[in-house]
Amino acid sequence: MQHEVNQFIVVAPAGMGKAIEWAEPQLRSYLEGHFPLYSFRIEPYGPFPDEEDFAVIPIMSRSAELGEQKEPDQIFLAQLDPSVIPEIRQVLRAFDPSGLQAH
Repeated sequence: MQHEVNQFIVVAPAGMGKAIEWAEPQLRSYLEGHFPLYSFRIEPYGPFPDEEDFAVIPIMSRSAELGEQKEPDQIFLAQLDPSVIPEIRQVLRAFDPSGLQAH
């Protein structure tokens, strides 16, 4: 049985790392307000940040929860509407860490 992806890692653009680090709680709240069915881990300084845009990386597996029967000990999350990542990136572009508000 495949499960839907519901967690994402958001990597800040290279030039915004410090600002996103300071605004991380606000950014997480902003994203969760727009996408209440998803959770987000914010990475102000990713290993390969884009120069101008946020990277959105879906978390494609998780550990089995108590009571779930799955071998090996991982659940593969394969279902994700193809429009989700572009929608998240669009919302991220509207976030203004310098004013701690969204446009």
